[in-house]
Amino acid sequence: MRRASFVTGLVAAGLLLTGCGGDPGPTAAGQMAQPSSASAPAPAAPAQEGSAEPAVTGRCTDADLTATLAQPTGSGQQNTILAWRNVSDRPCTLAGFGGVDLRGPDDPMFGSSYSLPRSSAQPTTVTLEPGGTGITTITTLSGGDWTPTEVVVTAPDETVSKTVPWRGGPVQRQDGATRPGSYIGPVEQGSV
Repeated sequence: MRRASFVTGLVAAGLLLTGCGGDPGPTAAGQMAQPSSASAPAPAAPAQEGSAEPAVTGRCTDADLTATLAQPTGSGQQNTILAWRNVSDRPCTLAGFGGVDLRGPDDPMFGSSYSLPRSSAQPTTVTLEPGGTGITTITTLSGGDWTPTEVVVTAPDETVSKTVPWRGGPVQRQDGATRPGSYIGPVEQGSV
């Protein structure tokens, strides 16, 4: 009786191990059974020719961009478009405000550089495809007796600047004004 219980227990344990994915034991031919295809990992699909993985879009750096300044438009308060063109071979993003400094002759009261403040507009993230363009609008009050000769521009989140020639006339300096009529907008999708 004990022997029958012991044998029955061994058979049950063997069946339990087999059902739980343990070693299935030898086959009828005396060889080990092969694992089922359900437990083997599926092989990776081969890459198809011509397919590319999606490009990861990172922030545009100074090396990715060129800067071009358009002719100012309007009278009194003028708008000048600063175009940022992506010259890299990958998409990249711009978000926020860059920096714009008008440079010209030394003004006895303010010096030779006029750093324009930011507007109150809310920035958004702009994606520039290769060859794509984003714009910053530079708003200035025309008139006065100070004429910039160049504009030093810095892309958002960058520290390296580019210098482009000023294409407009005299600008009224308002350094330190609480509500200046000259300011820059955030980068937007657009072109010149």
